[in-house]
Amino acid sequence: MPISTEIAIRMDTEDFLTPESDGALESVLDALERQAARATFPVVAEKLRTWGRRGHHHLISRLARHAVGYHSDTHSVHPTIAEELAELSFTQGQAAFTAREAAGFAEVRAAFGTLSCWTQPGGNWTAAALPVMRAFGVPMDFSEGWNSYLDVGSQPCYYGGLLHWSPPVLAPKPFLSALPTCLPAALQMVEQALATRPADSPPLCVVAHPTELCTHAFWDAVNFARGRSPAPSEWRPAPLRPAVDITAAADALNRYLKELRAMGLQFVTAQDLASRYPDRTVGSVVSREEVLDMAHTSLTEANWAVRGDRALSAAEVLPLVCGALCRPAIDHWTVRFIAGPEDTPIQQAPISGPLARSSIVTAAGWCERFVTEHSAVPTVLPLDRAWAAPADFLVVAAQALSHPDREVLPIEPCAVAAEAYVKPPARLHWDWPVFPEGFAPKGLWRQARGQAWTLKPALPASARDHNRDRWHTSPL
Repeated sequence: MPISTEIAIRMDTEDFLTPESDGALESVLDALERQAARATFPVVAEKLRTWGRRGHHHLISRLARHAVGYHSDTHSVHPTIAEELAELSFTQGQAAFTAREAAGFAEVRAAFGTLSCWTQPGGNWTAAALPVMRAFGVPMDFSEGWNSYLDVGSQPCYYGGLLHWSPPVLAPKPFLSALPTCLPAALQMVEQALATRPADSPPLCVVAHPTELCTHAFWDAVNFARGRSPAPSEWRPAPLRPAVDITAAADALNRYLKELRAMGLQFVTAQDLASRYPDRTVGSVVSREEVLDMAHTSLTEANWAVRGDRALSAAEVLPLVCGALCRPAIDHWTVRFIAGPEDTPIQQAPISGPLARSSIVTAAGWCERFVTEHSAVPTVLPLDRAWAAPADFLVVAAQALSHPDREVLPIEPCAVAAEAYVKPPARLHWDWPVFPEGFAPKGLWRQARGQAWTLKPALPASARDHNRDRWHTSPL
């Protein structure tokens, strides 16, 4: 079955203030079941708690037939995730995220078992969340082109140790709250995409919220817009659509799913994608010969390396190259996930010019020990009574490994190739209505750039038979 005949539907299940949103969720589930379609439902923990308070436990068993993800503890209640983490370092952000989300995550996991994905609430996209979710056992970060800090198109990749997918959303915005009027436009968007996409494209993607069926304004914008933080006693449900419009919208959703099926589309979930794109590299063994070949992929910039169905991020390449350079008696290494640096190098000219091989080997030993201890790329490396940026050092270390006869090698400023996939601040969705006016967390953007060290292609099993002879780089 060609991948281009697939579509992933994500339904963010979050409105814990509007009781009627539970009925809207039932209507969404009814429509999916009529069409034998599965979807991905990222669930907010407080939404789960409301089902217990309202006696709606049956929704848990119905949702469990689909792929369920985690969508934060309280979504838009201030301070939101991004607001709390905005001034923290990457390590501090991980600790703060764990403290605020661990209990809610445990509740959702207890209700549904293994969770298929993490989806950030609204514009709360933070790189620090990803290693925490990885530690929690979540395999995938299911974002979307609107909110992700990455611009990777529809192509799945690995970032922060998780399968990351942030495709363009192929639906009107808003979608369900505009049904049935927007039904022709929604179907036309899918038809046009199918007519123009290459045969080997990843699935199409539609994102919506069950509460849209029954409301004409988002619950969180009603209560928490522009940083407002009313007391819980003042929280109020979202304004409802007329009952006749809700019925018409639910009928239109059923017709929409039926038409998708008639187009030949098959429905896939986050669970399916995580199974399709496993990381076959972490935990695998690479030989010295492979590392020598891998070094050629980092001769001009810090980049990932791909061979067959295995891909290593620049962060995973770095300790292998350093280890091969400083420990010539070792003939194999086991690949570990390595995070990006805590911060970007300080704004000061690093060391440049010719370096003695002995200095490079000594620094490589320091770097390997640092990475082993911290499971992260260092922000800077000590080198000849100065310092070097890690990208600059990876390139000169790769050159030293590839040219054992050279006793002096130049070190020059080099790029982290994957930083090109991080959006500039002007394109980020910091205008999410819940954020306070003027909220612009540049620190979170810098952390996203730092974690670009972890970016690498996500390869399906079919990649096993291609490019098996040597390591190389390829675009996402």
